[in-house]
Amino acid sequence: MFSSTKPPAVTSSILFEPGYPQPLYPPNLFPRPSAQPPPPVDYPNPAQRHGHHHHHNSRPHLFRSESDRIPRPTSSSRDLKHVNLPRECLPRFIAIAKVNTMINRETCGLLLGKDKGHKFVVTTMLIPKQHSTSDTCTMDEEELVLRFTEERNLITLGWIHTHPTQTCFMSSVDLHTHSGFQRMLPESFAVVCAPRHNPNFGIFRLTDPPGLQTILTCTAKEAFHPHPDQPIYTDADKGHVQMKEGMSLEIVDLR
Repeated sequence: MFSSTKPPAVTSSILFEPGYPQPLYPPNLFPRPSAQPPPPVDYPNPAQRHGHHHHHNSRPHLFRSESDRIPRPTSSSRDLKHVNLPRECLPRFIAIAKVNTMINRETCGLLLGKDKGHKFVVTTMLIPKQHSTSDTCTMDEEELVLRFTEERNLITLGWIHTHPTQTCFMSSVDLHTHSGFQRMLPESFAVVCAPRHNPNFGIFRLTDPPGLQTILTCTAKEAFHPHPDQPIYTDADKGHVQMKEGMSLEIVDLR
C-alpha cells in the first residue's frame, strides 16, 4: 500500500542509476532477432528542414567502435534462459516514438514480463514519463514504474530506446545503462531502434567476459567516452532471445 502523500519526483539516468541504493527493477535478457528487420522509415530530417544541426552530430558515432561489437553470441549465452519477445513490440515502439524521432529526440521504454520457470516471456511494454535529447533519454518519476511493476508482479526483462539519427549500436551511455541490468540478471537485453537506417533495430547484450566486467569497472566521468579495444557487446542473433508471432502484448504509456 502506498502513502497518500505524493513522494518527491525522482529523476535518474535512463532506466538505471548505478549509485541508487537499491535497483528499482530487475532485468532480463535479449539476444537474437529471429526475423529480418522491416525497412527503415522515411522520416523528414528536421535539421535540414529548419536549417540547423543538432549538437550530437559533432560527436561522431558517440564513440562507436566496430571492435566493441562481435556478431555472434558468446559461449556463456548457452547457459541463459530463453526469452520470448513479441515481434509486434518493434513496429509498435517505432510508431510510438515517431513524434520524437521527427524532432531528433530519443524515446525509451521498458520490456516487462514473467518468469515461466524454463523461460522468460515479455508481456508488457511500458513507456515511462521521460525527457530526452538527440542522444540521451532520462526517465522521470521512477516511483510510478515501481508501483506498476509491483502491483502486476512483473519483472524488467529488457529495455528499448531509439537512435533518431544514429545507426543501431550501443553507445557508451547505453553500455553503462545496460551493465546495471545485466549485473542483476544475466539474461537482460537491450533493443536499439534506428528508424532512419537499415537495419532499423538491433538486440544486444554485453559479452561476459569481458564486456560486463569492463563496463562495471570503468571510471570515466564523461557521459560519452571510449572503452578498451575489445569486444564489449554482441548482437546475440543466435542467442537466447526469440521473437515470436502471435504473442499478446500490453502497451502502457505513462507520459
